[in-house]
Amino acid sequence: RDFKERCAQCSEVNWGVTDGGRFYCRSCHNVIERTREVVNTDFISNTRVQTISKVLRKQEKTDGGCEWYVCEGFQLVLKKQAEALEALGVCPQMKDEILCNFWRCYLQKSKQAYCNRPAGETVKALSVCDSSTDADSEPERPSLLHMLSASESEGDLQTDCSFASSTSKVSESTSLCSGSVDGSLYLMKNQKEKLRMTMPMTLSFCYMALLWLREPMTLSDLLRFVVEGHIPYLNVFQHFPEKMKLYGLDLKIFYVESWPAYEEVYNKMLELAAFLDLPRFPDITDSCFLHPDMLCMKYLMEANLPDELHNWTCRLVKKICIGEADFLTLVPGNKSTRKVKYDVLAAAVIVVVLKLLFLLDDHYEW
Repeated sequence: RDFKERCAQCSEVNWGVTDGGRFYCRSCHNVIERTREVVNTDFISNTRVQTISKVLRKQEKTDGGCEWYVCEGFQLVLKKQAEALEALGVCPQMKDEILCNFWRCYLQKSKQAYCNRPAGETVKALSVCDSSTDADSEPERPSLLHMLSASESEGDLQTDCSFASSTSKVSESTSLCSGSVDGSLYLMKNQKEKLRMTMPMTLSFCYMALLWLREPMTLSDLLRFVVEGHIPYLNVFQHFPEKMKLYGLDLKIFYVESWPAYEEVYNKMLELAAFLDLPRFPDITDSCFLHPDMLCMKYLMEANLPDELHNWTCRLVKKICIGEADFLTLVPGNKSTRKVKYDVLAAAVIVVVLKLLFLLDDHYEW
């Protein structure tokens, strides 16, 4: 409260305190090195301290597991997928900065974390996160991420999403049918109220971060890596720690039996970008891997087609004006702009060039 300096990133004066004592901006989630001075609250009444995550997790379950929430499970999935992408050569900035900030923004927009709980409102799963607790209230519950990421850097995907309050709790009978505290309530929640997290959406998050960084990886490449097992998805529950028990209704959320569909992942990515109110993505210029000229060359080589065809694909791209940055760059929420599938567009250009050169009309060649 006494720290009045403006945030270097967004110029706002709206600070919160992490469990480690560091200040973070509630507006842009920027964490700074300055730490909060320890204050003796024994003589201060009605003091409220807002934190990102709490200190200790009560481990009440007899099976040795700990309390965890569905959003923490998805956070773990995103963390594992980002680490897998980093191992495949993606820029480390994707995990520690871009994806992390996207996830924090999603938690805030969906009111699962980084938000204030309205007074008197009951706490339900996927409703409002109690990130503001009384100093004299019941023992605090920490985030599972303290156990998962104890040795991780501050920039990693770490946050608390505790839905417990002193006035209303998730009943014990609710957690009996699932390992997570809010598994059953999560499935009962009306999907139309907000963009509810699903397993395909984890890949939408990853692709959105890749697109923001203009990484040389299309959505079809991402899904291919998933199918080949390089990115955790089908058996992602195997990556959950032992203390994070996964059973019952949790399996309906995290256990998938089919590969993700291209259209579903892509459409959810567009919905996410609009839901998060993201600005215009970095421009896709002719020097970017996702530009049709670049992708056409790649696909021509993979299909073992003559290099000379690339001249024709470039001419076609220029002729129909699909190589302009305004056409290729994603602008979330703008319905007037085209939503480009870069890999599909490049493949279509090659097919059209082949049709023009060999006079194919979809009937004669058959």
